[in-house]
Amino acid sequence: LQEGEVRIISLEQCQSYFDMKIITSRMLCAGYESGTVDSCMGDSGGPLVCEHTAGRWTLFGLTSWGSVCFSKVLGPGVYSNVSHFIEWIERQIY
Repeated sequence: LQEGEVRIISLEQCQSYFDMKIITSRMLCAGYESGTVDSCMGDSGGPLVCEHTAGRWTLFGLTSWGSVCFSKVLGPGVYSNVSHFIEWIERQIY
């Protein structure tokens, strides 16, 4: 796992890359879409974080799957949308 700066893209844009899969609100998509970075094999479970003011970081997603790395069609990475699972996460912690 390495560090890379990616841009989150809309679910509609993301769906256009994955004809055989359904992109839902439980997912976030980020990477490529005009950039040069994306998650790849071996990154599964890795964090998608955003930095806020004063150096605070927030976890937005966990790397799940994506297009084949280095393929001709550079589709985005697909992440689990952590906000969708907050209640479940809190029940596990508390």
